[in-house]
Amino acid sequence: MEIREDLTPLKRRSAVLLVALFLAFGAVDLRLVHLQLLEAGVWRRRAENNRLREVPLVSRRGRIYDRRGELIADNLPTWKLFAFPDEARDLDETVLFLASLGIAEAAPLRQTIAGRHIGRLAPLVVTNELTWEQLVKVRAHQSDHPELAVVSGVRRHYPLAALTAHAIGHLRPISEAEVAADPSLDPTTLVGAIGVEELHDDFLAGSAGERFVVVSAVGQQLGIVREQGAVAGLDLGVTLDVTLQRIAADALGEASGTVVALEPDTGAVRVLYSAQSFDPNLFVGGLTQDEWTNLSEDPSHPLQNRAIQGVYPPGSTIKPLMAVAGLGERESSPDSAVTCRGRVILHGHPFRCWRRSGHGRLALVRSLEVSCDTYYYLLGQQLGIERMAEWFRRFGLERRTGIGLAAEATGLVGTPEWSRRVRGTPWYPGEAVSVSIGQGPVLATALQMARAYAALANGGRLVTPHLVEPAVTPAAEDLGLDPDHLALVVEGLRMAVHGKDGTARSLARLPIAGKTGTAQVARLQEGVSPDELPPHLRHHAWFVGWAPLERPELVVAVIVEHGGGGGSVAAPVAGKVLEAALRERSASPSHS
Repeated sequence: MEIREDLTPLKRRSAVLLVALFLAFGAVDLRLVHLQLLEAGVWRRRAENNRLREVPLVSRRGRIYDRRGELIADNLPTWKLFAFPDEARDLDETVLFLASLGIAEAAPLRQTIAGRHIGRLAPLVVTNELTWEQLVKVRAHQSDHPELAVVSGVRRHYPLAALTAHAIGHLRPISEAEVAADPSLDPTTLVGAIGVEELHDDFLAGSAGERFVVVSAVGQQLGIVREQGAVAGLDLGVTLDVTLQRIAADALGEASGTVVALEPDTGAVRVLYSAQSFDPNLFVGGLTQDEWTNLSEDPSHPLQNRAIQGVYPPGSTIKPLMAVAGLGERESSPDSAVTCRGRVILHGHPFRCWRRSGHGRLALVRSLEVSCDTYYYLLGQQLGIERMAEWFRRFGLERRTGIGLAAEATGLVGTPEWSRRVRGTPWYPGEAVSVSIGQGPVLATALQMARAYAALANGGRLVTPHLVEPAVTPAAEDLGLDPDHLALVVEGLRMAVHGKDGTARSLARLPIAGKTGTAQVARLQEGVSPDELPPHLRHHAWFVGWAPLERPELVVAVIVEHGGGGGSVAAPVAGKVLEAALRERSASPSHS
């Protein structure tokens, strides 16, 4: 009997199995093609990154010294923490780990990681300064967080802290926009922000290096493949005199304001102090959000460099420039006199002198000695705003001084054209009268006024202020002043200190010439004393002057915000700085 087996089901099952195997192998082949051809570059980079890690080597930044060799900016050894987010097993767990150690706040770190657009495989700087305790804990958990790398380096340190913050500046992380514009830049770099650090960043920075290291699966360094060493930046000397800077800061005390001192013949800046100030060391390790909020919202505005950014009505410190203008335009003469009765009617409005009883009959020299407003009201009426503005600009107002610091303000000299363009209102004749005594639409910085007075002290040359000695000293602008006119104004400034009625006679013990100023912040009502005003509405106190009388060597400009009278508040501050400079001068062998 013949038995026939039906193989149809078996064949059907075999066909299904073969099709399944064909599809499975086909899928594998397609995936291999996708990985090896389409995504080859991505996986090659990831494989390389798993084997090699590029660690940036930060260059040692050049040190900064004052003119006597005192250290202003230094570098200290530190431990930096880098993260390679693309290597993380669980990035959120890593963020929480770092937050638990106090290395970084969780929410800002997540935002930083999420917003990264610079080289997805490039390291992220978590902190530039690990404490020893944090370093030990990161090392102990290295196998749990292989994406973390601890690297030795240096951090910027400012031993004088707030004393030189505005002049020297601080460091900041390089921005993504800067790296996008120049891909050769290292995204972990810190660059200069404000002051000398920014102005001479290329000189100080040096160039970063790089090290390629082999790392294990748990992030441990197994060896160095190759290394390009960092090149250290160059040291830099600045013109600041830290001794005088300290004296200026002590003299200002808790007040807000600024002290600027420069050499009238060269423009070398010896003092550039702004108060209130801040500690630039806060920026080195990266500010927390709370720290930044406290700084940026502080009502005393510590981040503002009042020496170059603060613009103030110059008050009576403008009168010497007015006197030069009057003589130059032949609207006054050494002997032409006016009578001050305490007020004068101009354009139908009364303009009062600061001395209500008046100063009587007086000419130019005495007008500066006693700071008579009436004299300058009448002179301003004769000159007119256009000629006044021309002379103020000749002395450097309403333009930058050339010191090179970012965000330097230009100030303001109001004119009819400015009024139409900016305010959209006509110019009123009485405004020129106010401008003639440094009130109304006229604003200047302390550095601008120091520079203008330097021109009075050096014979009529407008110098360029500088914090670092230039390779080639810029030629000073010759203002073309008549020596006789200039001598007359200088005599008035000498009498303002040494005359029996001088407004700065509290400094008469010193060989100083200068001018006080009291700039109104708010209009006073009849019968109201400035001392009765709220502190934020009280007058700004000014003094600008130089020493010694013969061959002046230092010009000082002082502003005390809401300080009151220039003679009683600002002049003593300038006196302490000039007295110290004179004492140093007498002790110098070249003057013995």
